[in-house]
Amino acid sequence: MAADNPYAEQTAKNTSTPWPTGGPAVDVDLDGLRAYATSLAGRQADIVSRAAYLRPLGEIPGQAFTGEVLGEADAVRARLVANAGELTVYLQKLAESVGNIGSAARTVADSYGSGDAVSAASLNDVLFAYGDPNAPRPEGLPPGAGVTYRDQQAGLAALPPAADSRDWTVTANTPLSAYQTMETATGPNGERREVMTFTPPGGATTVTTTIFGSNGETASSVTTRTSTRVDGSAEITVRESFGADGKPTGTTETRTELDGEQVVGRSTEVRDGAGETVHRTVESTDPATREQVEIVSERNEKGELVEKNRIVTGAATSGGRHQAIG
Repeated sequence: MAADNPYAEQTAKNTSTPWPTGGPAVDVDLDGLRAYATSLAGRQADIVSRAAYLRPLGEIPGQAFTGEVLGEADAVRARLVANAGELTVYLQKLAESVGNIGSAARTVADSYGSGDAVSAASLNDVLFAYGDPNAPRPEGLPPGAGVTYRDQQAGLAALPPAADSRDWTVTANTPLSAYQTMETATGPNGERREVMTFTPPGGATTVTTTIFGSNGETASSVTTRTSTRVDGSAEITVRESFGADGKPTGTTETRTELDGEQVVGRSTEVRDGAGETVHRTVESTDPATREQVEIVSERNEKGELVEKNRIVTGAATSGGRHQAIG
């Protein structure tokens, strides 16, 4: 015999939904919903940006078990790589869900923005907010406002693919001179991409990528200039980016420290258009212990560059060498 529910009253209250069937009105806090939607958009961006930290989880198993290994070790390696892949997919779906909820909250707020903010919400309004294709558009929703997550995705699908997307099909790669080439490609919806590369002898390589929409208008234009120099035992590569107006949009400087032919350190510094460092990654390898340390720093809300992530691999212990995350 099942035990009685000691929280029957609370259960009834929490599972009661009288409002879809003409019950009492729902008091909609519009400002609160908009703030909630904005907050979720920030959380979505944060999840997406931090997912990059998972990259070593898929790489470390291969570094720990290299070459021909025992079957048990190979099984462990495969399982770790698979787990890292599943976690990455999970975070991608989590970010998508957070964005969906945020879009729904903003849609509900926009639906009642022109009313008294205490009108009873209908079930159809909520279904529309969550992208149900069979739900009618709310009467109070202003034109062009409160799109659902599905609408957002459809709008993104209508945009040209990103410059480095695999959706482009290269149609030609034509030499224009001894140092200049033009690559053209087509997108899935009639878009066109032109990549102009100029590599003078002993100079910086300049690449201008221009994307045209299906209507023939310029959708984006980005120019990068990459140069490499040697400073003592270090090789320094600087990649500068410029917008369509020619103004700098950012710089990435990578410094690789060499001990003979072996890399013992690498640092990457990302600066914004104003020249301020916004991201820094430092990797070093101890030649004696082969211990590797990777430190990632980013600017916080106060504008301070602080350590966000630290990964230690290959540390030697009394029990032998192992791979660990610290």
